[in-house]
Amino acid sequence: MKKEMKVIVTSMLAVIILAGCAKSSEPKESATASVVPSASTSTVATPMNLNIFYFDAAGLFKTDLPIFKKATEKTKVTLKNVAPSSGDAKQAYNLMLASGEIPDIISYNLSDLNNLGSQGALQPLNDLIEKNAPNFAKFLAERPDVRKAITLADGKIYTIPFVADGSATTGWFVRKDWLDKLGLQAPKTVDEYYNVLKAFREKDPNGNGKKDEIPYFNRLANASVPLAQTNELLPLWDSFYSFYIKDGKLAFGPSEPQYKTAMGNIAKWFKEGLIDPEIFTRQKAREVLLGGNTGGSTHDWFASTAAFNTSLQKENPGLNFVPVTPPASQGGKVFEVGKRAILGGSGWAMSAKTKDPAAVMRYFDFWWTEEGRNMFNFGIDGDSYTMVDNKPKFTEKTLSQTPVLGYLVTNYGAQSSGMGAWQNFAYEEQWTNPVALAGIKEYQDKKYISSDYTLPSLNFTEAEQKRINEIKPKLDTIIAEMGQKWILGAADIEGTYQSYLDNLKKNNLDEYIKINQDAFDRYNKK
Repeated sequence: MKKEMKVIVTSMLAVIILAGCAKSSEPKESATASVVPSASTSTVATPMNLNIFYFDAAGLFKTDLPIFKKATEKTKVTLKNVAPSSGDAKQAYNLMLASGEIPDIISYNLSDLNNLGSQGALQPLNDLIEKNAPNFAKFLAERPDVRKAITLADGKIYTIPFVADGSATTGWFVRKDWLDKLGLQAPKTVDEYYNVLKAFREKDPNGNGKKDEIPYFNRLANASVPLAQTNELLPLWDSFYSFYIKDGKLAFGPSEPQYKTAMGNIAKWFKEGLIDPEIFTRQKAREVLLGGNTGGSTHDWFASTAAFNTSLQKENPGLNFVPVTPPASQGGKVFEVGKRAILGGSGWAMSAKTKDPAAVMRYFDFWWTEEGRNMFNFGIDGDSYTMVDNKPKFTEKTLSQTPVLGYLVTNYGAQSSGMGAWQNFAYEEQWTNPVALAGIKEYQDKKYISSDYTLPSLNFTEAEQKRINEIKPKLDTIIAEMGQKWILGAADIEGTYQSYLDNLKKNNLDEYIKINQDAFDRYNKK
């Protein structure tokens, strides 16, 4: 049972961190908050019960956990989750809508909630925010990027989002112990990186007399993205796996000229044994390859990757896996594409039929007070954290847990990313490995993190979203299938690249780009 719970918690953590996280792929304008919520508490006049739809197959969202009990004390609102505790999220959501019984609060992805709002099933929040949510209104006034992201084309707001904090997410990692053994320096360019990987492959840095080193490896961090395991290499040749901003417009990486160059080089590296031969199928690549002293380099999350320096010391005592400056690309640019998106992708909204919209909004606003934000991020004052110099600091009891995030989620209800709340990077900073913190500081201080590769949260009309849902899966399939063929050597990129482009166009690539560009233009006009 403990093993099963650990798996569940780990899965939930991935959702929570990537919600913030998404390399999405989410703002993360700074590592610390710049907007300070009001200390005022939003309360409801009389006790009331509110039904909430919060699908949680992992069983981690429980309204009887400490932060929700404390919120009830402060606001007089008690939540009751009416979502099923098993099954499929989309199916549960659709069944809830089909029943016609929309609960007071719905926690779900912002895109679907916005479409539901456009259909008249949700309460527009603009006036309610101004009249009943002083803390959230203050936040929006100081964060126009968030206001723009949640405002639809008709000017209406239907959702209170999960807003992430911090900017740095991912970086390049190299085995410094191997560099030192071979007398090498950290690579500064893509060519130097290639030479380092070649040396890792050919010069036996692990010293076991076998040619078993795997110079570059990666893991499946996002199953919804085609070729997720090799996409991290694309920027070395100034390419990208999705939309990015180029000269003020959107460009779609997999159809741009430099994508061919990048994929050709990745295929070359794979053929030369510089890339994990099992990169598309290997489970737990970091644990296996670092623990077995065969993995040399990767591009991944700072906190979780640096943590292996501690957790694998027994298996690999000399392990020194450190973040390095992004190697300059073929075009001479030193940049990092990983940046936390502004919104975590989820949040909550209220039914158009809720009996007391103002009271619901006041409850929403509680989580944007200083007290509410601290509860959401750190748990309970005097228990999981204490205030030191007017800043929340985790107690030793909390910091001694592994992982800290799992402990907060399961024991306090903190960091539930389906809520409309504002993350505080300080919660993560306090338990992050010093090696990771050093990498984060370098990437932020030296401004390596590019904003061109993390789009703002775009809102689509119902018709646009329908077409995206029809077109995107087909494009993803083409990109994934041809990409794997090129990398694995099953197809020659020179002889098939034009037919690949033709196939993308045949499957409505131009329409897909236009839909996203139109949404991007609307965002910029807000």
